[in-house]
Amino acid sequence: MKRTLALLLAICLLMGLTLCGCKKKKPVAEPTVTTQETTEEPTQATTVETKPKEVLYRHPLTGAPLESPWSGQVVAVMINNLKKAMPQKGISNADIFYEIEVEGDITRCLAVFSDLSKVDDIGPVRSARTAFNSVAVSYDAPLVHCGGSPGLALAGRYGSTADKIDNWEHIDQGSNGKYFYRDQDRINSGYAYEHTLFTTGEKLQQVVDAKGYNTPTEATYGLQFKDGATVSGEKAEEITIKFKGGKSTILKYDAATGRYNLNMHGTEHIDGNTGEAVTFKNVIAIYTKQWYHSDGMHKFYDTIGSGEGYAAMNGQIVPIKWSRESLRSPYIYTLADGTPLNLDVGTSYIALVGIKNPIAYK
Repeated sequence: MKRTLALLLAICLLMGLTLCGCKKKKPVAEPTVTTQETTEEPTQATTVETKPKEVLYRHPLTGAPLESPWSGQVVAVMINNLKKAMPQKGISNADIFYEIEVEGDITRCLAVFSDLSKVDDIGPVRSARTAFNSVAVSYDAPLVHCGGSPGLALAGRYGSTADKIDNWEHIDQGSNGKYFYRDQDRINSGYAYEHTLFTTGEKLQQVVDAKGYNTPTEATYGLQFKDGATVSGEKAEEITIKFKGGKSTILKYDAATGRYNLNMHGTEHIDGNTGEAVTFKNVIAIYTKQWYHSDGMHKFYDTIGSGEGYAAMNGQIVPIKWSRESLRSPYIYTLADGTPLNLDVGTSYIALVGIKNPIAYK
């Protein structure tokens, strides 16, 4: 019996070991990798604010930014302003454009250029008057003209006294004819002869070089500029400058361009070179004492001294003061309280009007 029991236990043990050896092993599960979704926004590029480039130098007549100090020669040209002489040519290339009343209750103009290479035909060129002599000298500019008032402007006088401009630099067509020309198309069209004289930027550069006037200068001419400058004054979207003899000039503000459109003789003023309207960034009108020469015809102005006036830019106008110490000094403009007047960058229209003449605006 014992033997039988032992045999059975041995058989059971053997079967158990066999079953264990045949049992398949469970596959080992691969480790699970969990990807965590991020909720962070993509990193954006950092915006670096750059400061406006500092303007170290400016053009002395327009305030345009320059890489180095301005150096060059200013030239002033007498321009015929009669209605019958229109259109004028080249004036949209002038940095500053003056209008002053002369004899016969008409006005004449002075176009001040600092870069003759930018302008083609210029004119019609007309005769000089004492006030224009004086203004040209304030820019160290040779005056380009065709004759002048005898014994007065033609003699180099600049005011009511007998004093004359020392070393007067001027280019008179009478003795420099090859640098001027008569517009034959105008002559054929019936223009009066005095309305047909022109020159060009190239011709003027030639005569300036020939006379040795082209001496580089570094000047400010008394003007101060600021980008986008404006004045805290009254609205001035239309400015009317009435000259003593009854002639009126109107400047209309265009908000889209930030410039004043020049209106002469009752219509928009056009440059004959471009066929486009003549516009300005700044408008200045200064009161100056005005009186007649003993001949009862030619007019004198106090172009040296001080006085009052108005300046307009960007649709606003304010009272100003002007001063000029001597013939060789520039005009200085300030606000009524004496602080410097900053003009906006661009070209300027300047009128000299009799002290009692009104300047209207709206």
